[in-house]
Amino acid sequence: MALAAKELCLLGFLVIFAAAQSNEAMKTTTLVIITESYPLGGVTESGFIGPEIDALAAEFGRVIILPRVERGRCFPLPANVEVDRCLVGRPSFFNKLSSLVWPETWNHLVADLLPRIGFSIRRLMAALAYSAYVKDARRKLRRFVKRRRMDLDSTLFYSFWFVYPVEALAGINGARFVCRAHGFDVYDARNVFLSHSWRRSSLRVMLACYPVSECGADYIRRDYPEWGDKVSVRRLGSPGAAALNPDQEPGDEVRIVSIARVSEEKRVGLILESLKIWAALSPGRNIDWIHIGDGPMMDCLRRDAADAVPPNLYVDLRGALPNDEVRRLLSTVHFDFMMLLSSSEGLPVVICEAMSHGIPVVATDVGGVSEIVDSDVGLLIEADSSAADVAGKLERNHASMRQKRIPARRRWESGFDSVRLRKDFAGELKNFLRRGL
Repeated sequence: MALAAKELCLLGFLVIFAAAQSNEAMKTTTLVIITESYPLGGVTESGFIGPEIDALAAEFGRVIILPRVERGRCFPLPANVEVDRCLVGRPSFFNKLSSLVWPETWNHLVADLLPRIGFSIRRLMAALAYSAYVKDARRKLRRFVKRRRMDLDSTLFYSFWFVYPVEALAGINGARFVCRAHGFDVYDARNVFLSHSWRRSSLRVMLACYPVSECGADYIRRDYPEWGDKVSVRRLGSPGAAALNPDQEPGDEVRIVSIARVSEEKRVGLILESLKIWAALSPGRNIDWIHIGDGPMMDCLRRDAADAVPPNLYVDLRGALPNDEVRRLLSTVHFDFMMLLSSSEGLPVVICEAMSHGIPVVATDVGGVSEIVDSDVGLLIEADSSAADVAGKLERNHASMRQKRIPARRRWESGFDSVRLRKDFAGELKNFLRRGL
């Protein structure tokens, strides 16, 4: 009888253990992604986040996207991906006012502004506004967790940008979160005010910070060495072409493509001025330039493109195009090289995209650009180069570009194929929850 009782106890324990394991296995893992506007419109995010969503949706039982801004139509999403608009909208006047008596506002303000040289009213106002956005986002995220009855043990928050929702998450007990970091959300020089104190508090509790370039990772580790072990590069890459198109035929003219927002930092006007000078210096050479992208300086670019253009330079300003149309153009037209003359960058996805089609790249040596572009696959231009400097380098180096097509494609295959990168990244994020369940 005693043996039978022991066996029954053991059997009961095994049944309870199996039931517990079954309950754990049935837990739905949830990934909450915080974006700027995706999938509710926007210009650039769809090219970054869109290809990543499928990989994330395959790893997590449920994916909820929290955009901060609504900019237009909603992009299509996988079946287990939904959108919650809880973060859309700016802080109300009352919430801004209440942030002025919030102790955290003044703790971070003192830590940020007093030790730094160059205090100004503009920086003070930016610092106060940042705290107001953190406070507002923290309130909204707490309500989101309560309204959705989120099980924080099986939920991971992932901010696509290192901006104020990251600091908001740092104040929510039990929230596990990671973030990416790109360009404007990394470097002080690209902001009126970037809070080091808020960042230090969020790095202390976040699981990982993922800059998209080594340059960005080094910058963050330098400023926050105590949390450097949490910082590691995870590149975005690009989906790219399945293979190089053997039917592409080079023409007698030089064909150039550029893909960028027409804004001050992207310096598309510098590309135009450089090509004007180059065409004038080489009247026997026909140059075709297609630019894809729109932005606040587009009208100015159109005016400059209509003014004093040499007859051997053909300018085609196509504006913004859908991603599929851009890829179709890159795969069907032989471009000798792509140009990107930005004053600052993270690690541009557009460079990866061009290289996947075997298009060499001429780009300014800023941010993480040199981590993908070198003399084997294109041409690096000094950031402070004038239009005449760029034109001279194009004249000396353009003939060698056609020999760099295959090396460009191989560079993309070896380290910037987003299908592989995003699958690995999605699995890495899922592992944070596997360790916690």
